[in-house]
Amino acid sequence: MVLPRKKLEILGYVFIFTLAILGQYHARTDLLYFEGTFVREDSFIEWLQFIGLFFGFLICLYRMIILKPFRNWTFLVGLGLLAFIFFFGAAEEISWGQRVFDFKTPEWFLVHNTQGEFNLHNLKFGEFKVNRVIFGSLLGICIAFYFLFLPVLYKKMKKLKDFADGFAIPVPKLYHIIAYILLAIIAKTIPSPKKGEILEFGGIWIFILMIFEPYNREFFSRKLKPIHEPTPPQS
Repeated sequence: MVLPRKKLEILGYVFIFTLAILGQYHARTDLLYFEGTFVREDSFIEWLQFIGLFFGFLICLYRMIILKPFRNWTFLVGLGLLAFIFFFGAAEEISWGQRVFDFKTPEWFLVHNTQGEFNLHNLKFGEFKVNRVIFGSLLGICIAFYFLFLPVLYKKMKKLKDFADGFAIPVPKLYHIIAYILLAIIAKTIPSPKKGEILEFGGIWIFILMIFEPYNREFFSRKLKPIHEPTPPQS
């Protein structure tokens, strides 16, 4: 297995797992501190999630600019969609600026948001909770497929490989997969209902490190020869 070699990448993993292990330690030795300080609302763990997501948005935006002369529209659309996902996630983390500017929550959100905030992931309609169904179960299935099945299928199915490379989908390396599995084990064994904050924080930053050095890294580099759409045959 090829391990991460770049110093910043190595430091990134040390940073992630240091905080994850600290979370495990605090939850087992001082649960009140863990829930009331370490992973509370607006804690530094939550702000690190926002920073990671916004940083991912900037990376995708930068790549769209520098790769525009070298890639076709599908690749740029893929980068744009990924940038949007990062931006949306970052905005949700700070309730679209409410936690920064402290503006009043609109009445509709006061009724339908479980935390009375201006965001979508805490909406509830009867027994249907957006956070539990979409950002919990559905997102969990997508993450499992992305890390566990996509890398295998990418190597075995040429059509899927061409699709991933053509739409700027970064493919995880083996050490990214192992890192996420280890993080999930650490987070899931934390004896607290707020253990998901550790998995969310670490997962975001592992994904950031992955898009820096994906398995198909050459497609995100200007060193690769320009990729253009094939010219249609002349009639």
